[in-house]
Amino acid sequence: MIKLLTKLIVVITLISFLFGCNDDDEMNYDEPNYVRSQSPMEISSSPTMSTDINKSEFESSTLNITERKVRQNAQLDISVKSLPKSTKFINQKVEEYEGYIVNSTSFTPNTGFENKWSRISVRIPSEKLNQFIDELISHSDEIERQSIYTQDITEQYIDIKAKIKSLQSSENRLKILLDKTDSVNEIIQIEKELSRLRSEIDSLNSRFNLVENSVITSLVEIYMEEIPNPISIDDPSWDTRNIALDAIKALSSFGQFLIQIIIFLFVFTPVWILIAGIIYGTSRLRKRSK
Repeated sequence: MIKLLTKLIVVITLISFLFGCNDDDEMNYDEPNYVRSQSPMEISSSPTMSTDINKSEFESSTLNITERKVRQNAQLDISVKSLPKSTKFINQKVEEYEGYIVNSTSFTPNTGFENKWSRISVRIPSEKLNQFIDELISHSDEIERQSIYTQDITEQYIDIKAKIKSLQSSENRLKILLDKTDSVNEIIQIEKELSRLRSEIDSLNSRFNLVENSVITSLVEIYMEEIPNPISIDDPSWDTRNIALDAIKALSSFGQFLIQIIIFLFVFTPVWILIAGIIYGTSRLRKRSK
């Protein structure tokens, strides 16, 4: 009996031990599962929302950048060996890049103390600006200055466009009223207001076209100065012997000139004496008569 009880206790203990292990395993399994089931949601949901927001902001930012109206202008000061050749080169490139010349001024000095220069203002399609400047730089001998200026005129662009749209809406409403009214006074007033609105719309359209053109094309101001040809010692015309001979010839010519003056004065000496005597005698007679 005791042996049987002992066996039952052992069996019950073993069964209890086995169930206890299973419960611990289930608890250990369920808890991590709970953590794994919740944490991925938390981890994935937050970054997903953040990613969506960042993506939305990025798309919005990209959209704004692509719609922005930016004006690009450039200034280039260069030195060239031949001003006529460089001017011809620029004219060819402007035509090649489908641009046009806005203004052109040139200066040719009368003396050798100043250099020839030329100032040319051109408009080039904005997408070809950098390529056009690279062409000019490669053609020039020296680069004195190179600048590219950018200006965001999006607000100005939108503002003018909104004003035009608003005025056009007012114009359309007035036209509808004009068709409906029969009063002469109202017709006169409406036509006067329509005329004023049309004048403002035309003015704004002109401004809008200028703004749009300043974005589509870039203004490039080019200043070119011709480099004077330096005197080289290796030049055949630069010969010290010839220069010395020329100086001697000039000195000899000057000496001959002085001798001619002396001979001229000597030959006419009697005449000078006679003239001096007449002047002296005349003055003496005037003094005696007084």
